[in-house]
Amino acid sequence: MKILHIISSYYPATRIGGPIQSVRGLNIELVKSGVSVDVITTNSGLIKEEIRLNEWVDDNGVAVKYLPYLFGRNYNFSLSLFFEIVGNVKKYDLVHITSVWNFPIVAGVISCYLKRKPYVISPRGVLYEEAINIKSKQIKKLYYFLLAQHYLKKASAMHFTSEHERDNVADFVSCSKDSFVVPNGVDLTQFKVLPEKGKFRNRFSIPNEKNIILFLGRLHKQKGVDILLNAFKMYASLDKNAFLVFVGDGDGKYVNQVKMSVKKNNLENKVLFTGWLDGKDKLSAFVDSNVFVLSSYFENFGMSVIEAMACGVPVIVSNKVGICSEVEKYNAGMVVELNPIALCESIQRVLFDKEYASGLSRNAFMLVNDRYDINKVASMMIREYEKILIRFKQ
Repeated sequence: MKILHIISSYYPATRIGGPIQSVRGLNIELVKSGVSVDVITTNSGLIKEEIRLNEWVDDNGVAVKYLPYLFGRNYNFSLSLFFEIVGNVKKYDLVHITSVWNFPIVAGVISCYLKRKPYVISPRGVLYEEAINIKSKQIKKLYYFLLAQHYLKKASAMHFTSEHERDNVADFVSCSKDSFVVPNGVDLTQFKVLPEKGKFRNRFSIPNEKNIILFLGRLHKQKGVDILLNAFKMYASLDKNAFLVFVGDGDGKYVNQVKMSVKKNNLENKVLFTGWLDGKDKLSAFVDSNVFVLSSYFENFGMSVIEAMACGVPVIVSNKVGICSEVEKYNAGMVVELNPIALCESIQRVLFDKEYASGLSRNAFMLVNDRYDINKVASMMIREYEKILIRFKQ
C-alpha cells in the first residue's frame, strides 16, 4: 500500500504546535508495518538550517519533501507544492490530508480529483465551532461555504482522533457514514527508561517540597490558561508550596499577557515559564511534576495528556478535551467543568490525597497501554485505509 500524506507543516516544526508529532509518529509506525508513506509539505515553521528544500529526505523510512511557501503561515501558498502533488499523485493508492484551511489541502484535493484518487481528510480539531470563532471567523465561514464544504463531502472518508471531535464537528459539517475514529498514538518505548527524578527541579532551582502543577503545550487562549491561573491563585492560598510551571511557548503577545497576569496577581515567585522543552528535557518536566493540568476550552485530542499519563503523572483535564470520556471511563484522571473553582478543588484533591493520586496514575497507565500504543493505532489506521480502498474500487 502506497500512501501520500499532505500536511502544511511537518517535523521538526514542533514549536508551532498542532498534530506534527503525532502525524510523524503514525507515519513512522505505518512504514514499520509495511506501508509505503511519502509526505509532501512546506517549510512552514522551519529555518533553512533544519531541512533541505525541494528534495526527498528520509525520516525513519518516511520520504519527506519540503517545498517553499508564500504569503504567510496561515495560507502556505506554494505553486511548487501543487505541481509536485499533481505530478506524482497517480502513483499512490490513497492520499491522506491533514487539516482543512491551508493551500496544501486544496492542492491535494484538486490533484486527487484530476487523477481520480481516493482521499481521507483529518481535520485535527480545526472544525470545532470554537476553533472557527477564535480567529478569522468570517473568512473561514465564507471559505467553507465556497470551497471547503464541497471537498469535505467528496472525501472518501473523514478521520477523527476522538468521538468527542466527531460529535462536536457533526453540527458544522455533515459527516458521512464513512467517517471513522483512530486516536493519536505514542511510542511507549520512549517511556520505559525515564529521566532520573530531580533533574528538572535541579535545572530550574525548584525546591523538593514544592508541589509542581504542570502545564505543557502551546501557550494559547484555546488552552484555558486563564482558567488555570485563576484556579492556581485560589489553590496557592491553601498550599504554601504550590508552584505552577508553564512548559511551552506561543505567540509573543499572548505569552506576555499571561506573564502580566501572573505579575498582577503577585504570583511571580510561584510561577515559572521554562519556554519550549523537548525530548528528555520534556520527560524530566513530567517526571518531577505532582499533577498535570489541561483546562482547554476545546481540544480534539490532548497529546500532552497521554504523555503525562505514560510518565505516571496524575492528570486533570477539562470536559472539553477530546479524550475526557476515556479518562473518565478508566478513572485515569479527573475530568472537570470549565471553571476555576472546580479546577482548584480537583488540584487540591489530587495533591492532598496521595493514595487517590496513585490510583489515578495506575489506571492511566492501563489506559495508555490499551488505547494509545502506537503499534495498535497504526494497525487501526491500516484497517481503515484498506476499507477505503475496497469501497473506492467497488
